[in-house]
Amino acid sequence: MDACAGSGGLTRSSGDSYPLTHRVDIADVARAQAVMGPLHRHLAQVQEAFRQAGGARGTPSYTVLVDGEGGNVSLRARAEADTDLARATRIVESLVELAERKGKVREGDVQAAIAFSEEGEQRTPLHLPQLGGLTIRTPRQLHYVEAMRDEALDLVFGVGPAGTGKTFLAVAAAVEALKSERVDRIIVTRPAVEAGERLGYLPGDLAEKVDPYLQPIWDAFRFQMGEADLANRRARRQIEVAPLAFMRGRTLTNAFVIVDEAQNATIQQMRMVLTRLGEGSRMVVTGDPSQSDLDRPKQSGLAHALRILQNLPSVEIIRFAAQDVVRHRLVAQIIQAYDQDDAQRDDGKRKDDAAP
Repeated sequence: MDACAGSGGLTRSSGDSYPLTHRVDIADVARAQAVMGPLHRHLAQVQEAFRQAGGARGTPSYTVLVDGEGGNVSLRARAEADTDLARATRIVESLVELAERKGKVREGDVQAAIAFSEEGEQRTPLHLPQLGGLTIRTPRQLHYVEAMRDEALDLVFGVGPAGTGKTFLAVAAAVEALKSERVDRIIVTRPAVEAGERLGYLPGDLAEKVDPYLQPIWDAFRFQMGEADLANRRARRQIEVAPLAFMRGRTLTNAFVIVDEAQNATIQQMRMVLTRLGEGSRMVVTGDPSQSDLDRPKQSGLAHALRILQNLPSVEIIRFAAQDVVRHRLVAQIIQAYDQDDAQRDDGKRKDDAAP
């Protein structure tokens, strides 16, 4: 085989099932290690994006092979896979740029580079998009963040399975708006279904009563702000918490409002909280319609609101899918397996109902 060309070059060789080759040179050893990952795990992720169906005796087959040695990442592609080779090169170059800028590359960053490369060359950012120190990992997440930043949108729904970053990104967008003084305060609310909204018997003030139900949100705040800044802003009531039942009668002005786990709100509760919006405020509603804890899930206010509000001009709905899961990669496979099982059950029920 011909020697690989330097970064930016392309070499062809005959008599090889992977005749197209390209090399990305990384001058700094530490950066090269960050790009490749422990035991070249990041490069294996990139190669996995080019897996083909089939293969002899179940052996995986790829249109592009990715390997690293020293400070070089070599890419080899099948003769007909020049487009895949170009895409793989963009992925690796994005990771190199990230390593140069941040000094490290995480598994989620690799997933982000792969996801954005699927959008085409013009949408593959050399600088992976960021929000509050977070790497935005999928095009749908980017759409969500852009919607939350859009001053023309007052109400944004982020709906879909667990692990897609709905709540974490909403908190990051809220903190960004607060620090840039686009809003005066952040208000987070969540239905306390487990306590039946009857929180009076619990000890402590309002925040202490509902904190156990808002722990994921506080974790997101701590990531964005640090413990001291968070405590200071809570003391100054720039960040408030309230169970959904305590929102009644309030008018929320100049606020960034997050309604989390909204699939557990009833239709009446959802109507109440949506009409709390006051001047200068915006609201982000997150939830997974398939995970309602209500006694009667069909009465979920989230599903109802999505149906009747979807055509309003200042409302945006972002629907996440299993491909947007940014937790452990097994989570996406678990979600897909449950979705397939639900579809089979629904199909079986329809057939039973139709039987004479």
